[in-house]
Amino acid sequence: MPLIRLPKTILATASTLVLLLLARHAIAADAMTNRITDVFPTFAHFVSEKRLLAESICKKHDQQLSPDATNLFVAAQKNDWVTSSNLFFAIANACRSPSGAWSPPLSWGPVAETYGTYELVHVWSPEFLEQFGNGIVKSIPAGSIYFGGSEAGRFAVSLFSQSHSQGRPFFTLTQNALSDPSYLTYIRDMYGDKIKLPDDNDIAKCTEEYKKNAQARLEHDQAFPSEPRQIRQAEDVRIIDGKIQINGPVCVMAVHALVVKLIMDRNPDRAFFYEESYDLEAIEPLLIPHEFIFKINRQPVGTISSEALRADREFWTHKTDSWLGSWLKTNTTIAEITNFVNRTYVRNEVKEFKGDPRFIKDAEARYAFANLRCAIAGLYAWRASHSKDPAERQRMLTEADFAFRQAFAICPSHPGVVIRYANLLIPAGRISDALNVATIGCELYPDHPAMKDLLERLRAMNELKSEPAQ
Repeated sequence: MPLIRLPKTILATASTLVLLLLARHAIAADAMTNRITDVFPTFAHFVSEKRLLAESICKKHDQQLSPDATNLFVAAQKNDWVTSSNLFFAIANACRSPSGAWSPPLSWGPVAETYGTYELVHVWSPEFLEQFGNGIVKSIPAGSIYFGGSEAGRFAVSLFSQSHSQGRPFFTLTQNALSDPSYLTYIRDMYGDKIKLPDDNDIAKCTEEYKKNAQARLEHDQAFPSEPRQIRQAEDVRIIDGKIQINGPVCVMAVHALVVKLIMDRNPDRAFFYEESYDLEAIEPLLIPHEFIFKINRQPVGTISSEALRADREFWTHKTDSWLGSWLKTNTTIAEITNFVNRTYVRNEVKEFKGDPRFIKDAEARYAFANLRCAIAGLYAWRASHSKDPAERQRMLTEADFAFRQAFAICPSHPGVVIRYANLLIPAGRISDALNVATIGCELYPDHPAMKDLLERLRAMNELKSEPAQ
């Protein structure tokens, strides 16, 4: 059964975190049965810290930690999944008023992080959870600020930090909730005496700045319809009764990109690192690959050095060799990769598989690692599309192609990998390669609407290409 995933950007508010966890609860429950991992002592320590943090936040604001929250922390430390999850959803349901308004308690941040981390501890194989979380933690210098993008990028990194609550060795924020008032209150309570964080007025200013920019671009598109559109795909910007209105994840994350830059400006002596949640146009020029994630520079990067590209290839080749076996090289064709995917993932023929069989079975880990590699491939593709130097453009296309091939071999059912890779192949005229990628993706994840649409378009393009000239 393919993983059921909601769009990454639904984590823009704390309330939508509940929706995601509810959607995955049924899938996770079976996998969690009788599962105790060797990362549980690390998790138990994490829960202890989150309970202390929740108590201190409530005390600071002259409130009491609710019995349900207290009991959730106790149950989680005892590895009582059923009680913990029931209490979590009881707390979450109580956060929503009859009118649908979301009003969480001050303890919601520690409670949500405890539950989100607990889910990873049970669903993932412990060795790959540690590879992911500890791998990122060890790569980031002490005192830095890190923006997590995915569930694993937030919760696994928090789990393996020396103390997430105290910002040791670095401070972990989730970029998806940077405009959510309850989350901002939480991180100010947690980190506010150590790093400079935005307040509600700052968020309002970032929102207005984005609206002003978006309105100018929309008015350009309306006035000059024959020129290239400045409003980006899926960017929902409208002028209604003379007022600008923005909706949807693209707009939300564009505001968050401005908040990221604001935090960087407010903390000039700290380094910044980033795991992609959504490809942010305002952040792309500042990024360079940094093992699993990205380093954010303060000024746009002219070119990514050959040394940095070589280090990125070597790092990810070492990882894919350990996971899949040492067969995937820079000259490995898509046909060879699809043959591997067919044998390994479609037909489940693992007799000749030379990699780690535990990795093949861990769908969560494969999705998460593919997501990381796809993000780096996406950066290379973005730089290729914006380069005016033919040689540089080709250099970036080459790196993007290889990174996408690695991501596809890791998790060929990942919609982001399939769609973004196809979008790299189509302009190059490689319709048959894109068709092979999309066909496999749809076979493994047949109910994903965007991949189904992509496959239909590619089939039509391939038929048109095959027709003899008149």
